[in-house]
Amino acid sequence: MSIKALQRRAREAQHWLGQCALPLWAEVGFLRDGGVLAALELNHRPGDDPKSGDVAAQRAIAKLFALAPAVGFDADVAMALRARADTAAETAMEADLPSSPTRSLRSVCDELRLRLITLTTAAGEDAILTSRAASRTFDLLMDDFLTPEGGWIVGYDENGLPAGSTIPAALAEPIAAALEPLLPLAEA
Repeated sequence: MSIKALQRRAREAQHWLGQCALPLWAEVGFLRDGGVLAALELNHRPGDDPKSGDVAAQRAIAKLFALAPAVGFDADVAMALRARADTAAETAMEADLPSSPTRSLRSVCDELRLRLITLTTAAGEDAILTSRAASRTFDLLMDDFLTPEGGWIVGYDENGLPAGSTIPAALAEPIAAALEPLLPLAEA
């Protein structure tokens, strides 16, 4: 894969974040009294007994909304929602995240972020190899972990099934960290 292929995938990430994830969480991810839900169901809806997320969840969604201006999402709406999440983070309780999956979203996001950071310092053949590796990692992220509706899969168990039955808000943080160095490539 080339830099051009990675740029194409960056545009897909930009679309996913601005047209799917941010609108989804803006619409159904906040409680009426403020704060971010701890998780959405895999059908991208709040559960029967929605609970507020912990500090990590609140801050994770706030970081995702911080990327809003870079993806064309309404900046004023994003700032208001980010402020709600930041405020709720100050009083949130600890989250109850599912046990460690075999293949996890966090590990794929961390790998992509490191590859993209390496790409900015690489030259020549190293840049080509790094862009190919980043493209493969990003394909895995987009195709296996990020849902078209704007949610995410925590990870997969040894049978290849989703390891969790919810979309934890706290996992927005590694997604934001992975997408942040990728988004500028969409404009290149």
